[in-house]
Amino acid sequence: MQTRRRRVSMADVARLAGVSSQTVSRVSNGHPGVVETTRQQVLAAMKELGYRPNSAARALKRGEFRTIGIILF
Repeated sequence: MQTRRRRVSMADVARLAGVSSQTVSRVSNGHPGVVETTRQQVLAAMKELGYRPNSAARALKRGEFRTIGIILF
């Protein structure tokens, strides 16, 4: 029987990289002001864990939904 893997969170990436979740967020969103060595640590942790940002959560936070609805009568 196949078991489901838990989705990797920002907290998981932060723990592995040795930084805060806020720093992971800044790196993930491309914000300036993160020291390059820290940025590289976070990116390496993201890659190692297979981290992918949750697009649904991001859409809710930003209020941007990239979906098209179709109503049929």
